[in-house]
Amino acid sequence: MKQKIIAAFKTKYQRFGLSNEAIDRIASAKEKTVTKDEEIETAIADAETMGLIATELQKMRDKEIQSRTDLQKSYDEYKEKHPETNPNPNPNKEEETEKEKKLREALERIEARFAAEDAAKKTADDLKAVEAKLKEAISPSAFNQGVFKSTLKGFALGEKEEIDDAVTRLKADYDAVLKETFGDGPIPGVSAPAYGDAKTAIDSKNNFLRSQGLLPTEQK
Repeated sequence: MKQKIIAAFKTKYQRFGLSNEAIDRIASAKEKTVTKDEEIETAIADAETMGLIATELQKMRDKEIQSRTDLQKSYDEYKEKHPETNPNPNPNKEEETEKEKKLREALERIEARFAAEDAAKKTADDLKAVEAKLKEAISPSAFNQGVFKSTLKGFALGEKEEIDDAVTRLKADYDAVLKETFGDGPIPGVSAPAYGDAKTAIDSKNNFLRSQGLLPTEQK
C-alpha cells in the first residue's frame, strides 16, 4: 500500500519538488490510516497531508538556506585570506536561488490553501452561531422560513463585526423584507395558526411560494 501511496503522491505533487526521502516519510504516515486503493486519492489531499508537505518543504528550504549560508561564509573567509583573487569584494548575498524560489512558492501555495480552508470554516461556524441567535430573536408568530433563508443567503461577517452585531443587522433586514412581502397581514409558514381555516392558510402559503418562484403560476 505504501508504494501505491508514493506513486499517487508523486503524480499529484510532482511540482513541489519533494525529495524521495520526504515523500517516503509522508507515505509512511499516511499508510497507517489508508487500507483500500480507493481511499488513496482522498487521503493524500486532506489537511493532514498538506501539513506534512508544508513541514517537509520548510525543512528543505531551511537546509538550502543553511547550505547557502555555509558556502557564503566559506567564500568570505577565503576572500579575506586571498584578497588578490577577489574580483567582486561585495557579492550579492541576498540573491535567491532558483531552488529556494521554488520551495518558497510551494510553501506559499500551501499556506494560501490553509488560509482559505480556515476562512471557510470560520464563516461556517459564524453562520451557525448567527442562524441560531437570529432565530431566537424572531417571534414565532413572525417567523417565515423563506424570508429567514433569504436573509442569511451569502452571509459573511462585516469588517470588525461581531456575532451579536450581525444578528442585529440581519434582524433589521428580516423585518424589512417580511413587511415588504406580507405588509401587515398574516404571515404564511408561522408556527402558530394565523388563519381562520385550513383552506385559507394553504391558499396564502401557496401564493407566497408562487411569488418566490417555488410553485408554478396557477392556471385560470
